[in-house]
Amino acid sequence: MMNAEEAFPSENQWDLLVRYGDWFSSAFHALWVEGDDQEELARLLRVDPGSRLQCDLKTLQERDTIPRGVWMGPHAPGWTHMFVFGMYAFHPAIRNLGERRVFEIYNAGEFQEGLEPLYLNYDGERLGEVTPPYEEGGDMDLADYRPYSAGLELGMERDTERDVHLMFCMMGRITGRFADRDWWTSTRTYYHIPGGS
Repeated sequence: MMNAEEAFPSENQWDLLVRYGDWFSSAFHALWVEGDDQEELARLLRVDPGSRLQCDLKTLQERDTIPRGVWMGPHAPGWTHMFVFGMYAFHPAIRNLGERRVFEIYNAGEFQEGLEPLYLNYDGERLGEVTPPYEEGGDMDLADYRPYSAGLELGMERDTERDVHLMFCMMGRITGRFADRDWWTSTRTYYHIPGGS
């Protein structure tokens, strides 16, 4: 089991994000969802089952357009990771994921709202932030997650690349797995999510 106070990934999480998903350098929307049953999660998101496409991220990126949808796959035991497209933070489809923890990172890009805090949602409600504190031992919205933040302090100056790395580290500690090369190059399932969901 990972010791949350000592665990750091072998590679910078931002560097991996822009190496394998360079389009995410300007904006992305990521979810870590408690649960392994991807069929159930797809149903709760109200995906179009006929749109199912098994692909890696590179193949997905090469499509002309990506309509509102989700690219999802296993993350760690008990967890599913998703990149969602065409949805805003705390979108109704995300609120529909039921009685499970859903951690959400939304970066709308520097010309819009920018990087939002790392949020924890549960059963259609936003419980608060689990963003690492600005200084060691500093205040956190959801203090139960403070042990996971050791050594991940954000500091007072905002830096999207560093902050994304630290938030992904926080999620690696919470879920027991950091993003790595295998994580970024794996084949996962893409679904379109029709309007009105």
